[in-house]
Amino acid sequence: MTTRKLTATVPGQATEVWRLLCDPLAFPRYAGDIRSVSPADDNADAATGPHTWVLGFRGGTATWTQRTRLVGEGPTPNRIEFLGVSGDFQQLMGSWTVTELPRGCEIDYEVHYRTSVPHLAGAIDSAVGRVLVRTAHRIITAVGGPARITAGEHHLRDLVAA
Repeated sequence: MTTRKLTATVPGQATEVWRLLCDPLAFPRYAGDIRSVSPADDNADAATGPHTWVLGFRGGTATWTQRTRLVGEGPTPNRIEFLGVSGDFQQLMGSWTVTELPRGCEIDYEVHYRTSVPHLAGAIDSAVGRVLVRTAHRIITAVGGPARITAGEHHLRDLVAA
């Protein structure tokens, strides 16, 4: 299984960042690689789904359905965990964690995945990982303001070169 992590500090307040991250239906407005996020069925909860995602990838798309869980201690959760339940990934799971700081907050994105093409996993896993992290970076910036990357910057080399 491949893992990608991206951590950033942003000027946005943790409560507002959290509120925006709990609305995955808005993510296509933040990151162009996300073609759509839609309820997977009539009973889908706005925050926890299940939701069907379509991600632009190498001239085509990767599609999956995921369930989401809000986790945290006390009355305010600070972690969003997601789990792919069907689609183009053999396995997909990860999280968003928001931590309040004296000036803004820290956002940590982590994703673990395995694509469904085992004999091409080296090339495809690496390429889809770049798209997932690039998308997370754009979401972080959209919900929190200008981001200072504190971990995982090496996964964004294609953004720096562009």
